[in-house]
Amino acid sequence: MVTRNHNRSSRIKGYERFTIAHELGHYFLLREADARPRRDAEYWLHEELCNRFASTLLIPPKAFEGARDPATAQELAALVNGVATRTGVTAEPAARAVVSYLRTPVAVGTFLTSAFARTNRLGFRGWWTESQPWWGGRGARRLAVYGDHPLAPVLLAMAKLSEGQIASIQLAGASSTFLRRRRGNSASFAAILEPNNHSRDGA
Repeated sequence: MVTRNHNRSSRIKGYERFTIAHELGHYFLLREADARPRRDAEYWLHEELCNRFASTLLIPPKAFEGARDPATAQELAALVNGVATRTGVTAEPAARAVVSYLRTPVAVGTFLTSAFARTNRLGFRGWWTESQPWWGGRGARRLAVYGDHPLAPVLLAMAKLSEGQIASIQLAGASSTFLRRRRGNSASFAAILEPNNHSRDGA
């Protein structure tokens, strides 16, 4: 167990464990391959490689022992939370590991409500991972979601929920969805996708 080095030591948090493992990835890239990014594309490739290294280090295959492909989005959310709890990481790396493990096509991510009526902006998509092309797809972190975006119903429903409440939204390309309002203006989202869905990226 790793703790802080001061008089009132406390166990490090899940996101801190992932950060440490990610930085170890950079160390091994440099030591074993003398790899140094020289342009933006290489920088982001290194970041992705180090994220994968951290996930593999912190979320071993045994974390999925007994896990079955979820039949509903609520089961998917429970699987992500269970892996996160068992391995001591946050939901994001746990979700990425789960998405890579499952045969069922799924999408998992977060949203922030941040309405700006003048531009018809409803909020932002936070981190996002999916196992086949869907509406979440490509694009920068915290990508804005406007009223005409296919994921707009998620933000509209989220704005009506109070902390801890859940909802299910009908979305093209998904057979089951699960939305939970978190603290403040954030919410988590999970979806079971229809197989071989080839929807365009709605971003």
